[in-house]
Amino acid sequence: MHDDDLTREERAALDALPRERDPGPLLEERTVRALRARGLLGRGERIARPVFTPAWASAAAAAAIALFISGFTVGHWIQSRHTEQLLVSMHERDAAHTAALVQRTGSAYVAALAALADAADSSRVGGRTAGRDLTQGREVAVSILHAAANQLIRIAPEEPLAARILQGLDRAAARDSTLAGSDQQVIWF
Repeated sequence: MHDDDLTREERAALDALPRERDPGPLLEERTVRALRARGLLGRGERIARPVFTPAWASAAAAAAIALFISGFTVGHWIQSRHTEQLLVSMHERDAAHTAALVQRTGSAYVAALAALADAADSSRVGGRTAGRDLTQGREVAVSILHAAANQLIRIAPEEPLAARILQGLDRAAARDSTLAGSDQQVIWF
């Protein structure tokens, strides 16, 4: 039979029927009794909860300790890796900052030497003598050049220019000390 074979009254009666029906509270009990009678469902025995035995407690404690130690180890490893990356980036940033500082300081050194040379030229042309100040400036410039060459040798031991600067400065210092030791005062009468 199809829906088209129904009369209007039959269709109205069919639509008026409830779609769901409450089976009542006894249905569950009857179903459980029938399943037990057929042997498909066991008796209503309660499942005993596990008792915490000393072996079980020891195993749980060991697992907790292992978990804690592994977490600590992994955390330490991650932190040390992060710290290493941080130190490398700080070192790179410090190296770049130091290189810029060397550049500025070198430029200031060259500018100061140029000013000292200009002062020496103007004292020769103008007839003024600022010999003591110029000598002191020259000695300081040579001393700084010597210290800078020594530091450059520390940075790059195979640097030939720094080695030659040091050799030249050492020869000049030896020559100056020989000349200073042989200075004799001649008094003319």
